[in-house]
Amino acid sequence: MSRLDHPRPAADVARRAADFERACRARGVRVTPQRVAVYRALAADPTHPTADVVLGRLRATMPSLSPASVYRILESLEREGLVRRVGTTDGVARYDANLERHQHLVCRKCGRMTDFRAPELSSLRLAPRSVPGFVVEELDVRIVGRCARCAPGAPPRRGRGRHNQQSQGGKEWPS
Repeated sequence: MSRLDHPRPAADVARRAADFERACRARGVRVTPQRVAVYRALAADPTHPTADVVLGRLRATMPSLSPASVYRILESLEREGLVRRVGTTDGVARYDANLERHQHLVCRKCGRMTDFRAPELSSLRLAPRSVPGFVVEELDVRIVGRCARCAPGAPPRRGRGRHNQQSQGGKEWPS
């Protein structure tokens, strides 16, 4: 399971969860304890967790929650537009409860992903029929490179393992 070094503030998670429940009801999506728990775990975690990470966070409080249930819930929430599935360099599905317009910085080496806001990129728009033979539904910008820890000349890291689950929630990556 990944580390959650900087969870979102409880008040922010509570606000997002209340908004989520209202949005579910407006769309006719049942508000179940499992859906709310999965959403809250996702909303609290700025690291864009995988379904397995979400499941790991919920194991202690919901031991009967199965991996298949978590995958189904995340897929249905994505289908309803209540969460976003975000692309990575390793092909593993990761999820984001932040539906505000933003981009993602993705480290090609360690897989770390963090929110990033660039107004000039957030204002990009493509008309639905602007690409011949294709209907544009969404424009998703990922900025792929190497984080400060993985860049050439970076000081060696202490400890073991990847640091891909540590996000700074829209801030610059620490150097």
